[in-house]
Amino acid sequence: MGAERSPWSGWQNAEVYDAFVRERSIYRALNERLAVLAEISTAHRVLDLACGAGATADACLAQLPADGALVGVDASEAMVSLARGRIRDPRARFEVAAAATIERVVDGPFDRAVSNAAFWQFPTRRPVLAALGRLLAPKALLVFNVPAERVAHEASPVHPFQVALAREIERSSGRPFPRTPTTVDPERLERRLAEAGFGRERFEVRCRQDELMELMEIPAMLRPITPGLSEAERRTALGAARERSDPGQPVTVPWVYFLSRRVR
Repeated sequence: MGAERSPWSGWQNAEVYDAFVRERSIYRALNERLAVLAEISTAHRVLDLACGAGATADACLAQLPADGALVGVDASEAMVSLARGRIRDPRARFEVAAAATIERVVDGPFDRAVSNAAFWQFPTRRPVLAALGRLLAPKALLVFNVPAERVAHEASPVHPFQVALAREIERSSGRPFPRTPTTVDPERLERRLAEAGFGRERFEVRCRQDELMELMEIPAMLRPITPGLSEAERRTALGAARERSDPGQPVTVPWVYFLSRRVR
């Protein structure tokens, strides 16, 4: 979603991801909170960065004023194709571009920019933030979120299914399972945003373990943590981990929301 050849490219990712976000509650809750924090109910022009198949757009359009407009941009042609085919709201349109090259397909100014469950996956963030700086109007609001396990100094619980899956991957690969990298340093990010009013909010999504199990059915979620394994080995490890876990067990998945408002 953040690069020309993103692991999120392709129809298999798009279709499995689209089914997951429609049928399960995790992304719905994240998107609804994103729209509230971004104050979409008073927005005029919204940029949905790494829009996927349109789930974030749905949440924003439900709050966007009748005379507002939303532009969704994603690097995956398959994702954008699904969004275009499914969302018929005349206030919305969708374009294909990597996050760092959004200026090729959209013109500013926007008074809101949102990005759900994608920012930490952008391979290069500095050019993304630079592009947003050129596209956002004075006093525009940027809101995005990151899973707490990817944010330095943020506590995040480990769930039994995650442990079971890690052990199965270790067994299949013969190598220790790598620890989840903390890819976002809040202090460094604050310096890069260089905007007044920077803030954070911790938001916890409550669900059952079967949602985490189904989330790993998306190829782009499973492949990065199973390097060197064949597709058959990945599926075997995932199936074994599911069998060793209770799908009905309640779990909490914490996310951190970052908010920044332009002042110039």
